Amino acid sequence: RHRHDPRPGAQVPGGARGSVAASALVVALACASVLGTAAALQHVRERDPLTVAAAQSRAATLIATVTTAPRVVATARRPAVLVELGVRDVDGAACRQRAMVLGDSQWLDLPLGATVRVHGRLRPAEPGSAEAAWLGAGASVRMLSAPTGTLALVGRLRQGLARAAGPEPDDVEQTPAAPGGPAPRWPPGARALVPGVALGDDHALPQTVREEMRTVSMTHLTAVSGQHVALVLGLVLTGLGVVPRRVRAGAGLVVLTGLVVLVRPGGSVLRAGVMGAVMLAGVASGRRSVSMPALAGAVLILVLIDPWQSRDYGFALSVAATAGILVGERPARAALSRRLPRWLAASLALPLVAQAACAPVLILLQPQVGLWSVPANVIAAPPVPVATICGLAAALVEPLWPGAAAWAALPAVASCAWLAAVARVFAALPGARIPWPAGWAGAACLAGLETTAV
Repeated sequence: RHRHDPRPGAQVPGGARGSVAASALVVALACASVLGTAAALQHVRERDPLTVAAAQSRAATLIATVTTAPRVVATARRPAVLVELGVRDVDGAACRQRAMVLGDSQWLDLPLGATVRVHGRLRPAEPGSAEAAWLGAGASVRMLSAPTGTLALVGRLRQGLARAAGPEPDDVEQTPAAPGGPAPRWPPGARALVPGVALGDDHALPQTVREEMRTVSMTHLTAVSGQHVALVLGLVLTGLGVVPRRVRAGAGLVVLTGLVVLVRPGGSVLRAGVMGAVMLAGVASGRRSVSMPALAGAVLILVLIDPWQSRDYGFALSVAATAGILVGERPARAALSRRLPRWLAASLALPLVAQAACAPVLILLQPQVGLWSVPANVIAAPPVPVATICGLAAALVEPLWPGAAAWAALPAVASCAWLAAVARVFAALPGARIPWPAGWAGAACLAGLETTAV
């Protein structure tokens, strides 16, 4: 269909035209492509040695790569360490699937990208999960080789940012004094939040802070998404404003690729990255970029490449929030401007529509709603760009100049201290946790209430 373009000379006679049958055919083709790809990949997975061993619940020896930093999680019985493995070999047979480990403390010291040998009893994963098998606490692990290549570089940069931000007070006997005076007493979790906000690396975040941020719907701040891409690409394209557009688009693509590799490609990262690439293609061609088609194209491409993204909560929340902002931010801002000052209406509109779009999905993940999610996100928003840019700068500078990286990380630590304090204050208020019916019924009920309110 021809879309409406208000520029002089760009009007299509008769307005937007197009064949309804052609539009329906495009939709049917997209659905058939996704279903066909999913069926083919599922057929391959069912015959993979890892899936076969897990279906038999037998013990196996795996050669794998650590693809996520080990993170401590709370379980019903005891704390455990959650690690994702990219499996290459199962009892001598080649494999290309993923396995999730819920192990003990021996997994904590494994670096990102290390090659390991694991022996344990496999369990089948839940149908539709991205991983093909699970390993429990009884699995033994031995590191075969240190990280190499891209994962080694990513691990060093993440560790460098953690060093630049400094350890949490609980990790040291005494907070070291700053030159010329005592070190500031940051709120718990402030230093560990810096890698989370800048790089999406929240494995060291204290569980209390994690729960407080989840209560007031601030966990999206530690999931790299479109905001990171917009900030970084905005700085790059603005700084290269005088060079030809194709050079700017090429430089932006290089920076975008580096950012995706650095923060590790999760659901929201991939969505933001592909959407940013579509936008850069518009810059290179000189055509007007349109956000909603870019979002639709990004979703279609990613689901074709990896159909299991459609079952990932991070991916679903990222798409829902982006679509909600693109569709509802302007009408919400206009409606709020009738009763509130423009600056306040603009500040409230974005978190309001994003929270409304994500709320039904969040009910499936955690059956509760909160009264303070929007105010908490509005108050927390201003220092987020500072934490992101300063954190990225500190990560890149630290291998070359650790002292400069520590100073660059200081504004990021101060910004994250504000985020931690906001989460703590609002999570403690009455009404921060209101039980809600679980499952699809609860999600549909909440979506109906939101529609009625609109």
